[in-house]
Amino acid sequence: MKALRKTLQTAAIGTLAFQSLFVGGAAFGADVAPTTQLVKEFRYMDKELDRISLDKTGTPDGTRDGHLSLLIDAGEGTEIKSIAMKTADSTGADTGHGIWVTWKEPNDVGKYLLAVEQDGKTLNNTFKETLGQFKGVNQFELYASDNNSMKEGEYYYLEITTSAGVVKSDITPFVDADTSYAPVIIRQFASVDLTQDKFGSAAAGEDGSMDGHFKLNLAFAQKTKLLSVILRPTDEDGKPASGGIWRTNRAGTGWLLGIMQGGKVVNPEFNKDVTKPVGSFRGNVSFDLYATNNGSIKNGQLYVIEVETQFGTVTSKPIEFGNKNSVFTDNTVFPFKTISFKLNAKDAFVDDKSFKLEVAPFTLNGRTMVPLRFISEAFGAKVGWNQKARKVTIEKGANKIELVIDKKEAVANGEAVLLDSPAIVKNDVTLVPVRFVSESLKMKVFFEEGELFVTDAIQQ
Repeated sequence: MKALRKTLQTAAIGTLAFQSLFVGGAAFGADVAPTTQLVKEFRYMDKELDRISLDKTGTPDGTRDGHLSLLIDAGEGTEIKSIAMKTADSTGADTGHGIWVTWKEPNDVGKYLLAVEQDGKTLNNTFKETLGQFKGVNQFELYASDNNSMKEGEYYYLEITTSAGVVKSDITPFVDADTSYAPVIIRQFASVDLTQDKFGSAAAGEDGSMDGHFKLNLAFAQKTKLLSVILRPTDEDGKPASGGIWRTNRAGTGWLLGIMQGGKVVNPEFNKDVTKPVGSFRGNVSFDLYATNNGSIKNGQLYVIEVETQFGTVTSKPIEFGNKNSVFTDNTVFPFKTISFKLNAKDAFVDDKSFKLEVAPFTLNGRTMVPLRFISEAFGAKVGWNQKARKVTIEKGANKIELVIDKKEAVANGEAVLLDSPAIVKNDVTLVPVRFVSESLKMKVFFEEGELFVTDAIQQ
């Protein structure tokens, strides 16, 4: 994870035609049953969130999950029995650094859960014999808990077992994004003193040792769940150092990082429900943090703070404990907006402001369609309309896309692209495929708990 994570994944955008490999395929050398071309796109997205453990969803384990995107075309109907993700080198040769699967036999060892989501709904909360029957184009989000092989230099590929055979995708490289879509800024992080005893190793209260006391000021662009705050010792470059780890109420090893707000304890102990957030906050918030001294908190030691939300994680640069002049500050003005939708609902939000849509977002051919004018006006994009050609032109900064109503051919930043779902008109409202349009304009699109979020965040 980079020392200070910012906003928006920088990935190549466009429809990638990844081919299915069959018996004798040179890239992988494994037996594959004949089948139709299924995988249309497979790529590593980011390593932002901690949603799952090695064998179950909804049970964060203290390590951030690999997040990947999979687009398939199931044709007239295909049962997807299971998906396995494996590691490879840059040539596609298997490296054996990990296997993540949607299904495994009870006696299988060394295989970890690959969680699959569609439109924000999890298809397999744990290992499941079949993911179900699918038809046409389908977009999936994949999550794999890190087994220490989610890092620079690693590549991944899929083996998808269907009712017709096994399909293999091409490889995709690990991406540790320079940017994060978390709508939170660490305004200030600093050490205070080592003179108070307010928290023990697992609960609030005195334990006979003086706590490391820190100040943390955060700014939230919108109402946001604060999932976890983590204190880590580091070196000057922000790389982990020995001395332990302190965390709030999430899973994983370490001591309790106590939080107080306005003199009140926010997290009196580790919560038994590891999915429960610290709380929901908006605007500017100030915390006092207390880390019980395990013998390693001392003047001169460097620390970073990680702030995890349901949208992503931001991290400070190192500060030196006991040095009043060593303070991390970030006075950035929030330069972005975030739109949230729900499928088949006309209610929408731009940051904290609510709006009523004329036409609700809906799914068409596996793509989520949203009102073009609403998205464009919210993000300040320019929209042009050629009545004769029925062509829509959308421009935002240096990015430009051209769509023709009811036509699958489009142009994104000068390159021709074939869409699965063209722009359409419904009740006099033009609707466009949100992921294609937004990502072509360098905006981030993701689902979270049944809501669709689009953000144009660039830096924070």
